[in-house]
Amino acid sequence: MDKRTEKRIESIAKKSADTEIAQELNAFKTQLNQLQNSISQLQQPQQAQQMSQTNAQQGQAGGQAGQQGQNQLMQQIQQFSNQALQQLQQTDQQLQQSIQQAIQTLNQSLQYVQSNQALNQVNQAIMQAQQQMNQQGGQQGNQQGQAQNAGQQAQQLS
Repeated sequence: MDKRTEKRIESIAKKSADTEIAQELNAFKTQLNQLQNSISQLQQPQQAQQMSQTNAQQGQAGGQAGQQGQNQLMQQIQQFSNQALQQLQQTDQQLQQSIQQAIQTLNQSLQYVQSNQALNQVNQAIMQAQQQMNQQGGQQGNQQGQAQNAGQQAQQLS
């Protein structure tokens, strides 16, 4: 064989080897793609499960946070209610004290009025007594004056 033929045979052999290798590589590539697809399909439920677990954990954390928020809100409402009750009790005590003070003031005023009435009655009694004495004194003065007048008239007549 001459060199030309040899080179040609080599070239044809190379081409056929390249073609076979390319075909085998394509088949291998197809198998790899199928394996990757299978792996992806197998991983999807696992990823879904992980996502589900993550969502469940987040939901649980959110639920716990919501429960804590609700507990805090209830505590705040209870504290507000207790404070309001204390303020009402204090206001009630202050009101009762004010009422008692007002009653004491009214009692003192009543005693003052009663004392004034008693003093007025005593004053009226004194004034009436003075008027009676004045009237009696006037009557006596009149009688004495009349008696003196009568005595003088009697002396003049005699």
